[in-house]
Amino acid sequence: MNIHSKLRDLLLDSGLSEAEAITYIELLKKPVETAWDLVSRTKLTKSTVYRAINRLELLKLIERTNEGIKALSLKSLVADLKTTERKLRKTAYKIQQLAPFLHAPHEAIEDLQHLYTTDQMIEAYLFMSELDYEKNLEYGDFESFAPVIGGLSILTKFRDNRVKHASHKAICTSFGPYTKYFCTKEAEKKYKNSVKLLNLDLNNKWILFSDTNDYVLFNDLSDQEYPSSLLIKSKVIADVQRSQFQNYSQMVGNN
Repeated sequence: MNIHSKLRDLLLDSGLSEAEAITYIELLKKPVETAWDLVSRTKLTKSTVYRAINRLELLKLIERTNEGIKALSLKSLVADLKTTERKLRKTAYKIQQLAPFLHAPHEAIEDLQHLYTTDQMIEAYLFMSELDYEKNLEYGDFESFAPVIGGLSILTKFRDNRVKHASHKAICTSFGPYTKYFCTKEAEKKYKNSVKLLNLDLNNKWILFSDTNDYVLFNDLSDQEYPSSLLIKSKVIADVQRSQFQNYSQMVGNN
């Protein structure tokens, strides 16, 4: 397969029409003075060639000047494809996050919010510290969550808010400097903490909820480029998390 045949296949794969691919390759071979020259060389209809020229110009793959029409670099197409890839990847990620909750009865979910910026994630995190409950419950990979949410300053703010009206129980499936900081006797006393460690594969997942409130905050850090939070208000889902926490608590003797 020669290089132009290979390029044609790739252009078609990128979303260009056959007429657009043919037109671009012809211009790559040799610029033309008029669009009519392209009609003669490609054997396509006049209207097809004009549509192809307009689209290729919009994609910044060709340029019309006083001297005629010429092909430009494929850099703009590559950039567009990378942007599209990122958008599709993010969309796929959103769908993946939502999928586990689609089987819940529609009326069981009172509210659901996807949060994708750091500011949104922090706002939701601090929101969870100000709800009315007696025990704040958390489990999962705290070490991965902590730096994404802003490190000790935000974590401390959360605990300062929460300790005013509630105690705290956590089951951490990873251990490092952040977990260690809140595991000390001083921290346990200051923040009413009870932190247990459990060797469980919950990499990049950190879940917050409480003993009585029905908000649950799911934090997914599995894609470092797109960390996100999913804030859900649902008694059904909150009850599942409370039951799961109870199971984990029995495993670590934290009843």
